[in-house]
Amino acid sequence: MKILIVGSSAREHAFAWRLSAGDPSVEVTVVPGNPGIAREYRCLPTEVTPDLLRQEAPDLVVVGSAAPLVAGLADEVRRLGIPVVGPPGEAARLGDSKTAAKEMMVRHGIPTPSFRSCTDTEEALAAVDELGIPVVVKADGLTRGSGVTVCTSRDAAEVAIDGALRQRRFGAAGERVVIEKHLRGDGVSLTVLVDESGYLLMPVARSYEQAGEGGQGPNTSGMGAIIPNPAVSPEIIQVIESRIIKPSVEAIHQEAAPGAGAYRGFLHFGLILTGDGPQMVDYKIRFGDPEAQVTLPLLEGNFATLLLGLARGRLMEAAREASFGVRPGAACSVVAVSAGYPGPSAQGELLRDDGGGPDETRAVFYHEVREEKQILSTAGGRVFTVSAVGDDPDQARLRAYQRMLQISFRGISFRRDIGGDAIISRVMEEGTVFLPQFSKRGGILPVVVQEADSGDILMVAYANAQALEHTLASGRAAFWSTSRNKLWIKGETSGDTLTVEEVRVDCDQDALLYRVRLNGQGVCHTQDLHGNHRRRCFYRSLQDDGQLFFDEGPGPKGCCS
Repeated sequence: MKILIVGSSAREHAFAWRLSAGDPSVEVTVVPGNPGIAREYRCLPTEVTPDLLRQEAPDLVVVGSAAPLVAGLADEVRRLGIPVVGPPGEAARLGDSKTAAKEMMVRHGIPTPSFRSCTDTEEALAAVDELGIPVVVKADGLTRGSGVTVCTSRDAAEVAIDGALRQRRFGAAGERVVIEKHLRGDGVSLTVLVDESGYLLMPVARSYEQAGEGGQGPNTSGMGAIIPNPAVSPEIIQVIESRIIKPSVEAIHQEAAPGAGAYRGFLHFGLILTGDGPQMVDYKIRFGDPEAQVTLPLLEGNFATLLLGLARGRLMEAAREASFGVRPGAACSVVAVSAGYPGPSAQGELLRDDGGGPDETRAVFYHEVREEKQILSTAGGRVFTVSAVGDDPDQARLRAYQRMLQISFRGISFRRDIGGDAIISRVMEEGTVFLPQFSKRGGILPVVVQEADSGDILMVAYANAQALEHTLASGRAAFWSTSRNKLWIKGETSGDTLTVEEVRVDCDQDALLYRVRLNGQGVCHTQDLHGNHRRRCFYRSLQDDGQLFFDEGPGPKGCCS
């Protein structure tokens, strides 16, 4: 089966990964994709046009991002007779206009926070006063997450309104704003597959949209997600389904324009759990991101068969044919972003991946990256998502953060609390992944050199990433000379080399221990009283009077650096 995926983010990368998993007959192409996706799957860095569709002749098109759907891409694909996952352009208005979505909720009795839709500053500020602080100010159109501001003061609301309506920070998407009463409660993120035959619920996630730990900082397109959502019980899912999901799906079908075609695609629900029950906040006409990255690794069955059935309007039958299911356990996704995100963010920073080979429990999906001389670099904004599965949330989180710490670039930032409390110290102490923390110590770590047989400490030195790489690759001890600012290989001139039999790291992974075998007379360039090189570096004792004492007689001629 030839499948063409439309989009360029980690969500589309995850689609490609899941659709091709375990099925060699599936041939995936991503348009336009990105250089990170292109390392695994065929990408065509161009636009989707009728000519391209005729040339590629896919058996299925999956539209991942919202903007092409709003522009009517699904309608265009269907006119060519190609099955496509994605709602018609008329139904896509649910994702293009928050006002249209809220008004549909009100018409069909779907519980949602009180709101006002406004087009001028005076009207919007009157709505703030009417609803009362705190409020949420939202640009009406598509803004990739940046058009939502939680305001805890009237001044903050005025700034957010002015930014959208007068300064036009979001262009046409901000010509209208929605002022919504802010409700406190646990967030719920849920995606549903919908067609005329029924709907299919995906696992319920909790997503993390604020940039900072503890829900602090500006809103983003998503910093991570966890499944299962700890706040959602089976009973709550039943309430959500009866009060929100089923009425929403029925409303979409009922309000479909004649001749527009059925809704066949993903419908994402963003909800909040309050003391009065679940409240519907917003719809997305696509799979969430990073919700896709956390959900797809948990799905069982033939995903390509499932989506082809969805595109043909026979979802429920296809679910049985595909043996669709959800594996037991948990999943965690963490997003790495460039410095400055969600504002103007750094570009051109080279990515370094110290991870091992493929791992069926973890995957890396790329957002906005470039390629320079076969090395990936940041392109601003979100850079990549790490996803991991486990028997429980704790194991999934540990695996995700272990993998996250293997990938680095200058200015990297990510939330440490996806799925619970900050976990980095546990990753360091309990994890099985070697993650020396050079950045924590200014690029170099102390190295204690111990003779393997005797246990004697021979010397103490420093290593940076280059020295450690040389040591691991060659089996010979290499260090970083802080005085000469260069790589120093022990015994390079004297021949007194050190064979490294084992490398150890302390609990915080910010200090190293080399267990070595000495080849030659010794490790020190100074000589003892008999003119022999010392077997180990000499160390002098600090006395009570502040003077140094050397207990081998007259002091040596030199000192180790």
